[in-house]
Amino acid sequence: MLRSWSLRIALVAVSLLALGPLLAFVGLVPGLVGMFVFASGALVALVALVAGLVTAARGGVKPGLTAVALALLALGAVLTPAFAGGGKPPINDISTDLQDVPEFTQARTLPENAGRDLSYPEDFKGVVRHFYPDLTSLKLAEPPQGVFERAVARAKEHPGWTVTRVDAQARTLEGVAESRLFRFRDDFVVRVRPEEGGGTRVDMRSKSRVGRGDLGANAARIHTFLQALAGPGR
Repeated sequence: MLRSWSLRIALVAVSLLALGPLLAFVGLVPGLVGMFVFASGALVALVALVAGLVTAARGGVKPGLTAVALALLALGAVLTPAFAGGGKPPINDISTDLQDVPEFTQARTLPENAGRDLSYPEDFKGVVRHFYPDLTSLKLAEPPQGVFERAVARAKEHPGWTVTRVDAQARTLEGVAESRLFRFRDDFVVRVRPEEGGGTRVDMRSKSRVGRGDLGANAARIHTFLQALAGPGR
């Protein structure tokens, strides 16, 4: 059955699905390269799909249909997450406060960010307001110091996060969030301030280092962290 070219092509497609994330995870290639290898599996799968149908039509039903099944599996693995994030805007820098955006300090000193402009793009602000209207500052009735200490503790224990800077005086913390699959590294900053009239206001900014779009990852990160900070068991 492996003599069928359609089946061989399908196996190549499936292999690319595993190879891309693996190479990125062990650090042999950057995350974008790993994602490219992963996505190329879909292109190879399209070829395998056509080849499998042709093989089945010519009498090689078993290898042809097996190739078709593997090709559909590969296509689904690539296209499902792509469609899931398809409605997200092509931006990679999200903030809860668009009037006074939290600034990066430690992130500017990292070699990975050398030469990068970490100021907030003006054209992103309208996009954030339109696509993420519920992404706002977290307001709590507690005093700022207790909230800040809890924010630092939550960030330090969060899987895949590394806290790189804590400024107790300014009540800000910075860190790097690394994705599990392709090991993409995003910078984030959390700022805690007293709220006018009492209580505390927490703002957060999260920015991807590569790519223009983030498939909603930065907004999701902010939502998750602020909800955990305000939720039960705090």
